Amino acid sequence: MSGKIYMINENNEFVEMEEKKHARELDFQKLIEEYPDLIPGDQIDSGNPRKWLHVGSEVNFPIVGSGNIYLDHLFLDQDGIPTLVEIKRSEDDRLKREVTAQIIEYGANLLLSMDVQILKEKVASHEKADITEILGEEDEEDEFWQKVDKNLKSEHVRLLVVADEIPQRLQNALEFLNRNMESVEILAVEIKQYTDDKVTTLVSRVIGQSIEAQTKKARISSAGPKLNKETFFEKLEGAGQPFYEEFFDFIQEKQFKPLFGTKGFSLRIPVEGKEIKILEGYSSIAARGQHLVSARGDLKGMVNGGDDIAETYVQDMLKIDGFESVNDGFVFRIKENLNEENWSLFKKTLSVLKEEIKKNGLNEY
Repeated sequence: MSGKIYMINENNEFVEMEEKKHARELDFQKLIEEYPDLIPGDQIDSGNPRKWLHVGSEVNFPIVGSGNIYLDHLFLDQDGIPTLVEIKRSEDDRLKREVTAQIIEYGANLLLSMDVQILKEKVASHEKADITEILGEEDEEDEFWQKVDKNLKSEHVRLLVVADEIPQRLQNALEFLNRNMESVEILAVEIKQYTDDKVTTLVSRVIGQSIEAQTKKARISSAGPKLNKETFFEKLEGAGQPFYEEFFDFIQEKQFKPLFGTKGFSLRIPVEGKEIKILEGYSSIAARGQHLVSARGDLKGMVNGGDDIAETYVQDMLKIDGFESVNDGFVFRIKENLNEENWSLFKKTLSVLKEEIKKNGLNEY
């Protein structure tokens, strides 16, 4: 069933946008590869939104017995959970009947034929895969791969069917399976496309969850209670207290948005109804203690001219005393507070970054 959405543009004009189906499955597949955040990690886990490391497209692995499988996409999330993605268009009759069995078969054979070393090699050979973008708390890579290994051995995987429309009968089947499977999460992601002559808008929705299933999965993968501003400050030591006091006064004034996790927060700039993550801040309970670390994925993937903006942002931050270069980004280990001159440069850099993002705008997708 086709639909419409409505937008009021910058000229205060009322724009009607018609739903448009994806013409080819390959185009749909490339869209997910280019913009993995179309799989809404905050809907899958609102308390600890999922972040995605793209392992590969058309991933080939053997069917135990005979033959081979070509999986549309394979991702890992920040907890090392393998996430298998199979894409179908609504016109494909297999979406109504066969796809549930297909994605389960893929999951079973991946667990039988894949090991952590194969996945490490695939990530290492993937020129666009930046593992540092999902190591949220600056965990060592070895610790991350240990999580991947543990998930493979305990058969803890996530199976996703992605389509431009999810039939009710598929939704019913996925909800049933989720209620009765503990280590495996199986969901659908519906991505609808709306367009007029100039703009394309994509709307993602996760389907197949229930409160019971979400609670069960959370018990398996929980990384601890999520912090808030008050409990975050309770986890600070020494210079962390005065540094973050001034930091939070500044971001409140500039209307930046912190999103808290289990050991720290991510800092986001609201733009055009989206949130662009620009850095992460951590308390003393993080693996490497109190620190700030850059986040460049949203800048490079969501903002027009994002590569240049991200490079300028990092280089300006590296002019501040105490900020160090790491993995094409920066880290600031909070051993002492910034002086007045460095605070001024820090605040100016973030303010300019916000203005550059607003001026350039977001990509169509």
